[in-house]
Amino acid sequence: MDLNQPADDLSFLLPLPEKGTILVISGWRGVGKTTYCQKIADRYRKAGLKVSGLLSPGRFGNHQRNGMFVIDLASNESQLVASLVPGEINGVRLGPWTFDNNIFEWGNRRLLQFTGTDVLIIDELGFLEFDLKTGWTASFDVLNRKNYQLAIVVIRPECLEAFSAMGFNFQTREILNPQPPSHLKS
Repeated sequence: MDLNQPADDLSFLLPLPEKGTILVISGWRGVGKTTYCQKIADRYRKAGLKVSGLLSPGRFGNHQRNGMFVIDLASNESQLVASLVPGEINGVRLGPWTFDNNIFEWGNRRLLQFTGTDVLIIDELGFLEFDLKTGWTASFDVLNRKNYQLAIVVIRPECLEAFSAMGFNFQTREILNPQPPSHLKS
């Protein structure tokens, strides 16, 4: 898998690498990691491959992110998992965000139910999973099972060391240059 192309060049995606390969997509907040993963999912689906996992796009209002959804990529079912709106959901707090524990349980059940896929996408693993031991914690078991050809996992740069310390072998593709999401472009 050649990762030297620009971030918007998805030609490196095919053919699929050997079974059990993990590709980490990394970058700071707002650089487009989720958008990039959505493009990857679309590209693989167009190639006729099975795509599973969880994608976490933002919810925006007044040109600012005020929530996060989670989408089960196998069923396309969507749930609100996090909010900046006080009292909108109950659950674990991380900074100004509130995360819904019931939706974490739903997402973890979805991850554990899958029996195999061509491409697994997990968006994203961070402080909730590594430090607070909540969030998409089933991801670690699912990744260790290797019932996928390629796993694409979104991890912020400050959490890469923790992921590596868990014994995962992976390649990294860093997203550097943010492009405004389409809903923010004038």
